[in-house]
Amino acid sequence: MTRMDCQNVSVTYGDKPVLDDITVEIKERKITALIGPSGCGKSTFLRCLNRMNDSIKSAHVTGQILLDDEDIYSAGYDVVRLRQRVGMVFQRPNPFPQSIYDNVAFGPRVLGMHRDASLDDIVEQALQDVGLWREIRDTLKRDALTLSLGQQQRLCLARVIAVRPEVILMDEPASALDPIETLRIEDLMRELVDDYTIAIVTHNMQQAARVSDWTAFFLTDDGQTGKLIEYGDTGRIFTQPQDQRTIDYITGRFG
Repeated sequence: MTRMDCQNVSVTYGDKPVLDDITVEIKERKITALIGPSGCGKSTFLRCLNRMNDSIKSAHVTGQILLDDEDIYSAGYDVVRLRQRVGMVFQRPNPFPQSIYDNVAFGPRVLGMHRDASLDDIVEQALQDVGLWREIRDTLKRDALTLSLGQQQRLCLARVIAVRPEVILMDEPASALDPIETLRIEDLMRELVDDYTIAIVTHNMQQAARVSDWTAFFLTDDGQTGKLIEYGDTGRIFTQPQDQRTIDYITGRFG
C-alpha cells in the first residue's frame, strides 16, 4: 500500500533545475532508501515530502505529492499539520538548547496534545521507543546538549515520534555517528517501521541494503539535475538491477 504517491516531481532553484520528473511511491510501513552520489537531489526530494523547501525562496516544486490522496502542494494545504504528520530527522543532531524533557515535550505542548494525555506519559513513551528512557530517565532536566551525539540523534527522533507522525523522514541520520550508534539507529528503524512509514537518504550502500525494503537510485546526467534512474524492491535493486548505471554505482565504480 502506498503512503505517499509522488508523481512527476520537479524542483528548480531560480532558473536552475535540481530534480526532473521524479515518480516514486513511498510504501506504507516500509523503509524506502534514497541513494545516489552527492549532488543528485536526494535530500532535496526528501525535503519535498514535508515542504521543507518552502523555506528556500528560490525553490519551485511542480508535480504532485499525495498524502491520503490529497496533494500537499495544493493551495491552502495546512503545512503545520503536514509537518506533524510527516516528521524529519536531520543529518546532524539538532536538539533545542533546553532540557531533555522539554525537547520531547515541545511538539505535544505546541499542538495541545497534553490535554488528551499526560505530558509525562508522552515523553516517557517517546524516549522508550528510541531506547533512551533507561539511559536518561533520572536526568530529564539535564541540558540536551550534554548528551553524546548518538543520544542526541535518538532524542531528535523521540521529539519527532512524540507528536505521533505517520511518516518519518531521515536525512543521513547516522553519518555523524560511530559504528555502535549507527547500528542502534538502524535497529531502531527496523523496530519503528512496524508503526511508521520511513524514508531515508543514505550514502552507505550497506546500510541501504540492510535496513530498507524499497530503494530509489538518483543520478545526474549533466552534473546538476537529479533524475530517478531506478526504483524497486531493495533485494532486486542490489542483486538484479535493470540499469547499468545502477550496477556501476552499487558496485563502487563511481560515486
